[in-house]
Amino acid sequence: MASGRGTPSIKGTKTPGLPGKPKRERPELREPESVANPYAPRRIVDHTLTRRAALGSLVMAATGASDHLDPHPHLLRAAKNHGLEAGMPCPWCKEEESLKHLNYVYGDELGAYSGRLKTESELHEMATQHGEFRVYIVEVCIDCGWNHLVKSYVLGDGVPRPALATPRDIIE
Repeated sequence: MASGRGTPSIKGTKTPGLPGKPKRERPELREPESVANPYAPRRIVDHTLTRRAALGSLVMAATGASDHLDPHPHLLRAAKNHGLEAGMPCPWCKEEESLKHLNYVYGDELGAYSGRLKTESELHEMATQHGEFRVYIVEVCIDCGWNHLVKSYVLGDGVPRPALATPRDIIE
């Protein structure tokens, strides 16, 4: 078979100019940040006012149907099995020990590990292994389903690093 532009002559070869899997570009590393204590949260965003507004809209609606009372099954399962006691009652159903906190981590340096649930000790360890990643604290009530983003903050030592390699058993 004659090979013309756009027609591969041998199965498995790629003729220049044909669309294919694009080469993955490496993102540029950011400038190092001066961080006095990598264990101390910085750039904290407190979502208390949003939480208060969500509770207010629930009270006004009084239907019980809301995004805040309809958690994703994975979120509810994570709260039941891995959640940390919040130390206060649920703002909606007032149950004392059903409100749990979950710590999710996100960041470019985490690669395929971004979006995972982490314990306080794992966060402490990660603070010196990564330049920057964001921690999101979500509260979930395992009784009524109340869920809300409580706070987010940045941890890390400020030294940029390339993203972690994707393990072979994870499909991109």
